Amino acid sequence: MKQRLITAAVALVILVGVFACYETFVLNVAISIISALAVFELLHATGYVKSRSVLVFSLCYALVVPFFSTLKIHGMQVYVTLAYFVLMFGSLLMFHNHIRFEEIAISFFISLVVPTAFSSIVLMRDLYQRHGFLYILLCCVAAWISDSGAYFAGRAFGKHKMAPQISPHKTIEGAIGGVISCCGFFILTCWLYQQYAARFLSEMLSFSWGTLAVIAVFCSLVSIVGDLMASVIKRQTGIKDFGKIMPGHGGIMDRFDSFLFVAPTIYLILQYFPIIK
Repeated sequence: MKQRLITAAVALVILVGVFACYETFVLNVAISIISALAVFELLHATGYVKSRSVLVFSLCYALVVPFFSTLKIHGMQVYVTLAYFVLMFGSLLMFHNHIRFEEIAISFFISLVVPTAFSSIVLMRDLYQRHGFLYILLCCVAAWISDSGAYFAGRAFGKHKMAPQISPHKTIEGAIGGVISCCGFFILTCWLYQQYAARFLSEMLSFSWGTLAVIAVFCSLVSIVGDLMASVIKRQTGIKDFGKIMPGHGGIMDRFDSFLFVAPTIYLILQYFPIIK
């Protein structure tokens, strides 16, 4: 527990530092590193990909994706993705005796989906320049507060297993606790931001609290699905954690599995159901 707390404290300091430079390329760099580490863990730590060249190409692509929306270079996404495609399938043709098609397919899928999902954070900043920071905070709440609320509620009240074959320790009572925690902190976060905007930005914000509560419930459930998906992968590949980069917590994917699902969900929901009137 002590090691977990120390790691969490260090991670919190880094997170605050990134948020302090929220409007700069620092956020892009942070998302880029997280994306590459997540791709590495999903491909290498799980044993899905053993080819070094395929792994390197996938990591390079994952590092570049979070810069697509910010750089706004015409056709950049298409050209870079096409180059990645050529390198991957060129490797399959040249080294077909050592590289399997399954490796290429899995690598291509993961290195496309994972960085794109994480890049929703950058998209929210670039699209909602005025209040993008709030939406990123809500992503953190949905992913991490839901998880913490589910953990403590499950320990205190958990009796009914939710998915015993996937994750034996998760309970229905814990999931309910996670949803309630998420709703409470969504409202608290927006209320605090409302006070901050009125005092420092001279802007009186009006929130749609009902819409916010519904979004909180849905995002908390999405967070649970993301956590269960990661558990399925670990169970099928026979690993306990995705990595060891965060002592006491595991790897990047162990901490960002829910975030991977929550960030694009919130980004898409905001397109159709704005929470600020």
